[in-house]
Amino acid sequence: MRIGIIGGGAAGMVAAITAARAGAEVTIFEKMDRVGKKLLATGNGRCNISNEHMELFHFHGAAPDFIKAVMEAVSPERTRQFWESLGLVLISLEGKLYPMSLQASGVLDALRGEMERLGVRICCATPVERIVSVKKNWMLEGADGQELGRFPRIIITVGGKASPQFGADGDGKKLAAALGHTVVPLRPALVKLKCRSPYLKALSGCKVDAKASLLQGDEVLAQEWGEVLFTAEGLSGPPILRLSREALVSGRRCSIALNLMDQMREGECYWWLKQRAERFGYMKVQEMLSGILHKRLILPMLKETDIPPQMLCERLSKQQVQALARILQWWTFPVLGDGGWREAQVTVGGVFTGEIDPNTMQSKKRNGIYWAGEVLDVDGDCGGYNLQWAASSGILAGQCAAP
Repeated sequence: MRIGIIGGGAAGMVAAITAARAGAEVTIFEKMDRVGKKLLATGNGRCNISNEHMELFHFHGAAPDFIKAVMEAVSPERTRQFWESLGLVLISLEGKLYPMSLQASGVLDALRGEMERLGVRICCATPVERIVSVKKNWMLEGADGQELGRFPRIIITVGGKASPQFGADGDGKKLAAALGHTVVPLRPALVKLKCRSPYLKALSGCKVDAKASLLQGDEVLAQEWGEVLFTAEGLSGPPILRLSREALVSGRRCSIALNLMDQMREGECYWWLKQRAERFGYMKVQEMLSGILHKRLILPMLKETDIPPQMLCERLSKQQVQALARILQWWTFPVLGDGGWREAQVTVGGVFTGEIDPNTMQSKKRNGIYWAGEVLDVDGDCGGYNLQWAASSGILAGQCAAP
């Protein structure tokens, strides 16, 4: 069986190896000058391959039954066996699975080495513009209309639109539409948020541990914990990335509220601050807060509450202490937008999964066309879930497309 794979990302390479191991003759067509460029950036270059906690609520977009069927067909344990079959050793860091080397480059080397061993043909700098049905084959055409090859079966793994610097530009939308598939509108996810605040430039680069709440008016839509990073235009860090999917739903006006004192209830925070102000009444407010907060946060927070930094703590009014307690636990930043596709890690939306057979990954509209990876309307949380989806769907597509 000859199989053409469009896209040389994680899903494409995993599908290629799986199909080649089953005896197929496989060719990958990759538009960039080398395969796996986005993989190198995964997990900040350490390649967060998967996660020990693989509950279905970590995946979004498609109907839950579709994701469940794929994950049952190719379980996380089976994908782990796949990675180990390449010679990789996986380790757990706080539940996240990484290669022992903590190097994404080592994972890419292992994938490329196995493809070379299996005789997978890789055609880089070769974008596919059209897929044309010719008798019992699918003919692939390049940018200038030249024929790239004819294959009984095609696996499309072109990714989404996130991180175009690695080759993702939404090609799947065009290919899917030409094949008669429905495409759920695309938008960025796991992306920095642009926010409104006069203090962001001064705080840029500052990191704090906090609970981040996504608000729509006074309603709390979601909450995440972890290290929040201030940027010149807004907020980033794992909690913000995880909240970005819901924050950017069309039509919503949202805010991010940071709680820097999550270990206390709101009333407790007020009384604790009041006691500190009484105990250290001789101190300036700025000095008293320096034992609590990152120093770069103090002046912006005091400006936000209209409290003079040089005021003695003994002179703080009840309303001023309340204002301090409030901002420590509900420092709010209106969301203006996102950091754009270049900053996004994954794509929300993609090929409608109702038109894909979850038992085989084959199109229900075009026999011999298979789909895998981010090109589908499936996206995962931060923490190895998107690479898990790439591996599970890639293995399933590869084994079902092969003899």
